[in-house]
Amino acid sequence: MASVITLGWACLDQRFYLERFPPTHSRTPVRAFRQAIGGPAAVAAQAVARLGGEALLLSRRGSDTVGESLEAALRAEGVRTRFTLGQETPISAVLVAPDGERYIFPYRPDLPAEPDWDPEVVLEGVGAVLLDHRWVLAGLRLAQAARARGIPVVLDLDHDRPEAWELVPLASHVVASEELARHLGGVEALLGRIPGWAAVTLGAEGVRHRRGQIPAFRVEVRDSTGAGDVYHGAFALGLAEGMGEEGALRFAAAVAALHVQNGEPPGRREVEALLAS
Repeated sequence: MASVITLGWACLDQRFYLERFPPTHSRTPVRAFRQAIGGPAAVAAQAVARLGGEALLLSRRGSDTVGESLEAALRAEGVRTRFTLGQETPISAVLVAPDGERYIFPYRPDLPAEPDWDPEVVLEGVGAVLLDHRWVLAGLRLAQAARARGIPVVLDLDHDRPEAWELVPLASHVVASEELARHLGGVEALLGRIPGWAAVTLGAEGVRHRRGQIPAFRVEVRDSTGAGDVYHGAFALGLAEGMGEEGALRFAAAVAALHVQNGEPPGRREVEALLAS
């Protein structure tokens, strides 16, 4: 079983599925509600576990009931967790429009900057590492130790912030977002700023990398919340399983497509069926 570490942000999502959007009155009916695992690193770990990989999440939470609920939900999914504790756990309100587009309102309390684990210990037996930039000090330490061991380090690059670019030179693979590409003047401009292997996810248009483009699978969109997160988790797992970049990108595209169709990360058999279709 391939093992993947995901490091970064974890939160509890409160998802509201709206009957119409945008709102036209002071109250807008909600057709469904659910509480879910949120945050790039946590959702990626959930995806890895559902795909049959071994997932270890390194993140931060509060020593509160929200944090206990979040950790319990992750462990119920088969995700191993190592939380550095602060006072409050992050939480997000997520409004999902009828077309599946989501609007996120995150509450980000202060959390400890210093990790309470040893990178050399947590990396034992790991096949790939996935980082987001929301815990930069821990990410730098883990990435340095992983690269020294020859372990692939995937960076989820979705914001033009100094702490995000600080991690770029330490990543063996950077998978960036369409939103960031637009902000920086287009896909080619973004790829030109990344010195190593890089790709840009483009939603319904697939993913672009320096050697070409891989199309997206066509599905009906129910909920796009976390689509990029499961994409990154699946890509990291693909590398850990030895698929190579092209194989891992196609694998991740199938996982993300089923995620937006179902509103949650898919299992391995469902993904393999889509890839074979």
